[in-house]
Amino acid sequence: MIESREHRDFFISFNGADLIYATAIDAALRQAGFSTFFYPRDLGPGGNIPMWMDDALLRSGQTLALYSPDYVKDTAIYSRAERYASFWQDPTGDKRKLIPILLQDTAVTPLLATISRIDVTGMTPNEAGDHVVASLKTAHEAAASQFWRGRRPLPAIFLAAYRPNPNFTGRFEILGDLISCLAAGGGSAVVAVVGMGGVGKTTLASEYCHYFGGCYGGVWWIRSDQQSAMLNDLQELGQRLGLALNGNIEADCRAVLNHLASVREPWLLVYDDALNPDDLRNWLPTGAVRCIITSRFAEFNEIADVIDVDVWPEDTTVAYLLFRAGRNDIVGAILLAQQIRGLPLAAEQAAAYLGPRTGISFDDYIEDLIRLIKQPGPPGAKGQYPATVYATFVKSLEATRESAPGARALDFISICSFLSPDGVDLALMESAIGQHVLPPSLEATLSNKFEREDALAVLGSLSLLRRRDGPFGPVLVFHRLLLEVIRDWMAEDGRALWGTAAARLIAGVFPAGNVHADPSCWPRCSLLMAHLAAALSHAPKTGKSGQALAFVCGQGSLYACARGNRVSALMFAEHSVELERSLHANPLSLARALNNLGTRWEDVNCLAEAEKAIREALAIEEASLAADDVGLAVTLSNLAGVYRERSEFVQAVALYRRVARINRAAKRKRSAEYAMSLSNLGTVYGRWWDQTNESGRLRRAYRYFTLALAITRAARGERHPETATRHHNLATLHWKMKNTQGAIAEAERALAIGFSLDLMLHEATENAARSHIYYLQQSGENERAARLLNGNISDLRTAIMKIETEHLAWVAELPDSRSFGPPSRFAAQQR
Repeated sequence: MIESREHRDFFISFNGADLIYATAIDAALRQAGFSTFFYPRDLGPGGNIPMWMDDALLRSGQTLALYSPDYVKDTAIYSRAERYASFWQDPTGDKRKLIPILLQDTAVTPLLATISRIDVTGMTPNEAGDHVVASLKTAHEAAASQFWRGRRPLPAIFLAAYRPNPNFTGRFEILGDLISCLAAGGGSAVVAVVGMGGVGKTTLASEYCHYFGGCYGGVWWIRSDQQSAMLNDLQELGQRLGLALNGNIEADCRAVLNHLASVREPWLLVYDDALNPDDLRNWLPTGAVRCIITSRFAEFNEIADVIDVDVWPEDTTVAYLLFRAGRNDIVGAILLAQQIRGLPLAAEQAAAYLGPRTGISFDDYIEDLIRLIKQPGPPGAKGQYPATVYATFVKSLEATRESAPGARALDFISICSFLSPDGVDLALMESAIGQHVLPPSLEATLSNKFEREDALAVLGSLSLLRRRDGPFGPVLVFHRLLLEVIRDWMAEDGRALWGTAAARLIAGVFPAGNVHADPSCWPRCSLLMAHLAAALSHAPKTGKSGQALAFVCGQGSLYACARGNRVSALMFAEHSVELERSLHANPLSLARALNNLGTRWEDVNCLAEAEKAIREALAIEEASLAADDVGLAVTLSNLAGVYRERSEFVQAVALYRRVARINRAAKRKRSAEYAMSLSNLGTVYGRWWDQTNESGRLRRAYRYFTLALAITRAARGERHPETATRHHNLATLHWKMKNTQGAIAEAERALAIGFSLDLMLHEATENAARSHIYYLQQSGENERAARLLNGNISDLRTAIMKIETEHLAWVAELPDSRSFGPPSRFAAQQR
């Protein structure tokens, strides 16, 4: 965390009637080597006391409250706010955030009566200063000072939207309300911070995380404008916590919330930009967890305490404009504050624009702002924001395009307006260089590091951009209202150009192939899903943009399915089919999308819908392909899966056999595809046996599973997820045949492959682990089962080494076309 302004040891809170004592105590403290916030010294003529007080209270270690009858009068508004600000942070007083110094006998409120004081009654001002210093240097007070001077380090697991904002202003009372609501004892506390766009809800929540995050066991930021993003963020928290997740995203998120409910130290979760309470109701934690919700929607009373965030008062806006723009024209600042109506986002844009442009007065800026506000809304505008926010942003955008670096900067912000506002990785765009999916001007800027940084510097200087570090390098973060404005500001041809570029960018870097079976690409998929959702909302659905979106929706559906998020998987599959239908481009592409949709319907047990989609796909393919074309195999297999789920085993067997014949003829009988056909037949006969108990069907299942394993090992090697699945299938069958040791051996083999490949969180590995533990327990090998349950995999090491040795031998047979695969931390020998 980077702080741009200093922190000091003490804030001296006093009433003006006690200025002589306050001055003496301040002087004694500074002479003793302490640092202080003392507004007669720190705040010059014309300074804004509430604004300075907000900043100083947040950046001071402890508060020294100089108590006297004048200090506690009802008219002493500032002193009351100052002492209660410290009390909120340390309500029990055991960490000495607030230190009362008794100047005269004073009646204190019951709330503060239990806090011990430094008594200087009857002393002269200089004697009082010396006594305060001596008291603060005692071992007990020195320890408390050291605690607060360090500002309680942020927890190891910490995620907030932004870095601390050095210009955070005007929200002291709301921060106090947040502290008060979140400090509620017993059970969870949920606070909804609501208000219109541009009032600073997200900034407020982020600042709270940075200033008070040290009070929590962990702090985690959750994007809540889309359920898929919210669940992904919760699942990522589970991974950071080291929880045993099974890949089913909803189950994983439940596991995360259950874990947090069980911890004793309170956590803080921030649900940012929630659309309504119904989207969150089922995903809020219990226990000692504290939650902040930010939303433009006001009606959260059923699930949260609600804090309304309004615009700044005029004096705060004026002080901010003068300070940030470096001006002393108070009258002009007042007029501009009235024009922008106290919106913090508009004030920030105005001040950032005016700061370096000393030749432009507040009056000049107001005149141009009025021009922009009076202009008719741009054609096709969809954004929902105040007119002043639009005008101040457009003023900055117009200034940006005046220079060559600024024109290049607009390229960045234009493509990002069709992506997720929560962060665009530069590596994402750079990886698309040379794919001809980016406009040439942007590709040229990305290829030249100096031009790229010049362009980004322009955006930063106008407060249009924040940068943070991500797992793949720098991440560009924009205010979501800015992206709404820029989409509206650009003409229709601009929206077509940059929307298409964004869609093609995502398609160009989204992993192709069967992402469901390739966990190594899941981190990239996760990174891109939020961008896919944004592009679906804003990019054109026609032409190359529509084609790109159709492809990515299909891949996104496979990824969501692999992560167990069946609802999102079905949604993206439906989008993919809808786009393919509207494009009328390639019937076989539509068939693939329908196939995927049918399988997603099958996943949620909607078999009639599944069969309808798959049969439509089959009709398209049968009209275009030969009867024995391998392209039919996937569709026929999917249709057989529907029959299998309905227990219509005769029809399922007939189709799976047809698939096997097609794959055998096209791929030869040693192919992995043929092995999959045989494995599916084994599954059908195994289920058939479950219902009829006919031994002949169990023998057929065993024969198919055994042959499928042998072919897969020959085609994929031993160290492969498909081989692990074949071992697990065979383990299940051995158990049905009452061959306990055979079941244990095959399940151990499947589990060992998963560990060798570092796929501990893969669904196949989780299934193998559950089966292996169960078989061990049922056979009386409870100690082995207990070790595995506790994370001790020492019993698996022999099996892992054997698998890797066998796989190395398989690679050695054809070293030019085979590989060991991902590195193994269990490697038996140097490779």
